[in-house]
Amino acid sequence: MVAAMVDIEVRSRVPGTSGDGLPAVLVRLADDRSTVRELIRRAVEEQVRELRADAARCRRVLDRQYLSDDDLRAQAATGAIRMPSQPPADPNVTTEVARAHRAFARGTFVIFVGGRQVVDLDEEVALRLGEPVVFLRLVALVGG
Repeated sequence: MVAAMVDIEVRSRVPGTSGDGLPAVLVRLADDRSTVRELIRRAVEEQVRELRADAARCRRVLDRQYLSDDDLRAQAATGAIRMPSQPPADPNVTTEVARAHRAFARGTFVIFVGGRQVVDLDEEVALRLGEPVVFLRLVALVGG
């Protein structure tokens, strides 16, 4: 029996922001099962593809979603957290996928599949057509 291709919608959210985030993307998979690692890879590839026409916006929203805790701590020590000010480079998909894998492993963002949080990059998940996957950026509460 040949497995049918499955398109899964992946939405990325950062609490407290609106509008200029990562676009929802359709991720095409060969099966209705995937590892979290593969799901992240496919989603980041599509996010970069969608945003590539506007390099400045692409860099800004990728940084907002996947900026590491170490980067945040280093910037917080200076008194302000800012997105990088250098001219935006065209994103390297392999680099962005690796950064997203590290961010997930460090707990910078979490993923919900079918309303359930997944916790391991090598965890296999069942994906259902019409049920979006959500990448949720974790942010500290103000004053907390």
